[in-house]
Amino acid sequence: MGSLDDALGVLLAEPATATLVRGLLAGMRAALEEAAPGNAAREAIDRILAGGGAALPAIGRPISTSPGSAAATRTPATPLWTEAAQAAGEHDPGPPPADRAQLWSALHLLGLRMAPDDRRDVQTRAADEARAAGATVEAPIVTIRGIDRDILIPRLSVGGRTLHDGLATDPDAPLPAELRVHAAAVDRAGADPATVAFTRLVVPVLHLLSQDRHLRHCLQSLHVRGLAERTTPTDQDRLRGQLTARTAALIAAVPGDPDRLECLVRLHEAVTSVVHLPPAADVSWWGRLRVRAHTTIRDAAAEIGPGLVKLPPARFDSAQAFTADNIPLRIPEVSGIRSPDVSGMVLACVRVWARVHDTDYPGRVIYAS
Repeated sequence: MGSLDDALGVLLAEPATATLVRGLLAGMRAALEEAAPGNAAREAIDRILAGGGAALPAIGRPISTSPGSAAATRTPATPLWTEAAQAAGEHDPGPPPADRAQLWSALHLLGLRMAPDDRRDVQTRAADEARAAGATVEAPIVTIRGIDRDILIPRLSVGGRTLHDGLATDPDAPLPAELRVHAAAVDRAGADPATVAFTRLVVPVLHLLSQDRHLRHCLQSLHVRGLAERTTPTDQDRLRGQLTARTAALIAAVPGDPDRLECLVRLHEAVTSVVHLPPAADVSWWGRLRVRAHTTIRDAAAEIGPGLVKLPPARFDSAQAFTADNIPLRIPEVSGIRSPDVSGMVLACVRVWARVHDTDYPGRVIYAS
């Protein structure tokens, strides 16, 4: 087996890798600028950058940034995965993905479940680690419709090769293929505001179903009694079918018609039934999406008539009177929620109480038991 000295010589001699390796070494050299005179690491880097043959001392795990190498997409050793899972409150994170692009995506998806400051910290640390390993962090290639303009996952590249396209949201982005047939009705001037708002909720859920391995669901029409295990490809297809069908029904409904209230309730249920364990806090990206669903159905129902929907109060004992088939979570499963008194709290409303054609239909919540 050749020495590390020989390996560096090969990488520095190869045009495809020389620039990347020298850039990585230059970054290390800048970080050591304030080191004491005679620092062995700094002197070794100086010799290599000057063309000498001395090898670097062992500083962490060596990473090849050659676009064609297996190491270019291998997960760097990092504690960030564990810390991010804890910040998101993930009950069962599992091991970090073995592929760099998948890890990049998974870290940012965990960030969508965190408070804004925690999310920014994970984004910054993930980007710093990626750049230190020779990657480039750029604006996303893919943009989907969403509740606001946001970069959910930046683009990740190595040596000019894209490892992850990235993902951004924009309220005015086109509808996806599943809903494009309805674009004329939704995107026209004067389109119903609640319908437009719900498309900005549905589209991110449709997209993330296959991206976020920690997503679960509790949609009762799919014969789920409680909170289903992580969504399988079959679950994802069935959920997509429900989301697209219920969106189409709302688009076709007549504004102000009582029948439209049922469409609103069913679509709200489909959107909010896609959750994590534990459900993300309201201040997180997922929480804001859930809250936007609540305010959208509340305001739209008020235009049809007063008192037609009810959202549950914060305490489960107060919500029981107008909910049914509720989902309890044990305290250890909600330990990621930073509250001194989480027991008995409603963690997420996954169906509103509604009165449709003079018939009352119970709401449904997830609560801490």
